Amino acid sequence: MIVQEELSMVAVPSMNDTHLEESLLINKLETAAGSNDIESTLATLKELLAHTSIHFSEEESMMQETKFPSYNSHKAEHDRHLSELAHIIKYFEEKRDTNAIMAYIKGNLKAWMLDHVKTMDTLMAEHFQSANP
Repeated sequence: MIVQEELSMVAVPSMNDTHLEESLLINKLETAAGSNDIESTLATLKELLAHTSIHFSEEESMMQETKFPSYNSHKAEHDRHLSELAHIIKYFEEKRDTNAIMAYIKGNLKAWMLDHVKTMDTLMAEHFQSANP
């Protein structure tokens, strides 16, 4: 589970709200998979993918508008993460293996999200703030 205190706050409040929503979805996914609830796990995986796609699209638009210098590498990381999540969903649809989802959450997803916010999103939010004083 991601506790709110683990989530780094960035310089743009709306981004913090989005990150909190995403962490709550990850927690919901962990609860569903931990309970071996196949239907809820699949629904939450799809909800997480949809939320993350919108989240990343909004960030990418702001990066383009403000001419963020690290746009290409940041977008590439977004694309990689979305692709990974889509592959996880496809695997789960075929195998219905909640243990694999738990391993993904604990071994990758949680740490990736916390690190991405703390590093890449923090720098991006500082750029947004300086571009729009």
